[in-house]
Amino acid sequence: MGIFDFFSRPPTVRIADCLSRKITSINTLPASLSGKTASGTVTNLCRIHTEGREIIITPLEPNSLPLLNGLAIDQPTLLENEREYSLTLRGHLLILCISRKEPSFSESFEDAIWSISRRDAPEEVTPIVPSSLNRAILSRSFTPLNNFIAKPENCDASFNLADLYELLPEQIDKPSRPQFDHGTDAASLLTPQGHACPTCWKSFSVGEVMNIAAHNELTGDPVLGPHAKLRFHAERFNERGQAIDPRGVVSLDLACPHCRGRLPPSFLAQTQLILSLVGAPSSGKSYYLAVLLKQLPETLIRVFNTNLQDADPTGNVHLNEMKNRLFSATTREDAFISKTDFEGLMYERLMRNGQLVPLPRPFVYNLQNIDQSESRASLVFYDNAGEHFKPTISIDDSPGAMHVAASSALFFLFDPATNRSFRKTLNTKRDAQLKSQATDEQDVILAEMGLRIKKLKALDSHEKIDTPLAIMVGKYDLWRKLLPEDAITTTSEGETHTDTIKRNSRHTRDLLLKLCPTIVANAESISSRVMYFPISPLGHSPKEIKEGQHNGKLAPNPKSLSPILATAPTLWALKLIAQEIIEPSPTTVPTESVQ
Repeated sequence: MGIFDFFSRPPTVRIADCLSRKITSINTLPASLSGKTASGTVTNLCRIHTEGREIIITPLEPNSLPLLNGLAIDQPTLLENEREYSLTLRGHLLILCISRKEPSFSESFEDAIWSISRRDAPEEVTPIVPSSLNRAILSRSFTPLNNFIAKPENCDASFNLADLYELLPEQIDKPSRPQFDHGTDAASLLTPQGHACPTCWKSFSVGEVMNIAAHNELTGDPVLGPHAKLRFHAERFNERGQAIDPRGVVSLDLACPHCRGRLPPSFLAQTQLILSLVGAPSSGKSYYLAVLLKQLPETLIRVFNTNLQDADPTGNVHLNEMKNRLFSATTREDAFISKTDFEGLMYERLMRNGQLVPLPRPFVYNLQNIDQSESRASLVFYDNAGEHFKPTISIDDSPGAMHVAASSALFFLFDPATNRSFRKTLNTKRDAQLKSQATDEQDVILAEMGLRIKKLKALDSHEKIDTPLAIMVGKYDLWRKLLPEDAITTTSEGETHTDTIKRNSRHTRDLLLKLCPTIVANAESISSRVMYFPISPLGHSPKEIKEGQHNGKLAPNPKSLSPILATAPTLWALKLIAQEIIEPSPTTVPTESVQ
């Protein structure tokens, strides 16, 4: 099973598209299937390849996981000979078969008749011809959709009826044939039909989404435990199409069918762009996020006429508390923000791959162009504990850092105050940040981040991703004298003008090459799009708190907050991944907005 005779002709991989009814035969491996991810970029989504004498299917995008026989696969999976598999992959319903002979479904496959049956009564089949296949028919005749399966007539492989429903417009259109490429990048396939959970990063269709019970007595979920609200698949709806929970109360909150985590409001209505912040423990990531989410909305509306709004006040409550604490404080103790811990407020324990694990809370914001309301997306920020990226912490036991492989942009916060070469060059211990005996393992953490991304994307060590990577050298106020006085532009031009950002990057990179070249080497081995940013979220050096519960901890003076270039890295990334939102083409701008 799964192993073919070394001296015989290897089997042929046949992939049949159940909507276009086209069959593609592949005789040379590896073969890659590519298409659009949830963020809208074209990339390889799935690879079929050999390992020894076995044939393996490997998912390549954590936020676009394929469904094999209805189950999401997030690791290489063995394919057996002479067996049909259903493969749901970003808008395609495919049948996958490895065989030396023509599959049995080939002769009748082009007839396009679908057989629909209940999961608990597969023998009771309802045939549906293409002319009758539309959402109205399915939603009226087969309710709830999750209780039914669909398969092409005379085929063994079946699909979730909800997944078929997702692909159908009011009148079904014949989609294009899948395009395969043998060992190289494949062409674009279809617009994505699935959604990736911002908490566990697994994909699902609209029909799989769960509701969260609203009635006070419906506390206790069989998976999440007695203190969580019940998750359920709705079977009753009111006149507005809103789900009704088992006690008759309207359910407005949705949950991921995999981890059962709560989904942000309006999650299903727009693309999400993941922005991952990584750094060593105590490097200042939480302070940076608090400052960024205070300044970024102001800069976007003032400079780019773009609105950044809190999309989930309930889910973002902890980040909002940090931001408000910092900018409303009157003393250092009030302004202190504790480091992010595995089990802290920034994490919640949810189900992933059969076990409860700590996963970082997503902080979701809506990004929308004022003049073009259709130009919008969700920005998803994460504040990860730095320990997640230590080589001793495995992905399987603590998968909270897996979002880096699904990210639209990566941000690495480098703390020069813990780097030996920076400390020696600064040659002063008057600053409290330079008195601690910190261990510098930042180059190891950056390298580990790169290894994990490539492992999750099934890339070789020498391959690079094209995800923007911003190397942010923090505490610029501390080390600015290491560069010529006019080297860095710290005005608004340094945050928004591309040429100025590049010049600042060049000077910052040169300094890193001199003092810690491994940071540059690791960064540029990860991504083909790297930019270096001098930043200072606080604008001054924090000092020790002299009393109270945080005695001895470092905290900023809230009266001296003066961030330097804090928004520059995010604005640079947004110009690359969301240019159509913050800098729409002049040809699409309404005439009444043109000056």
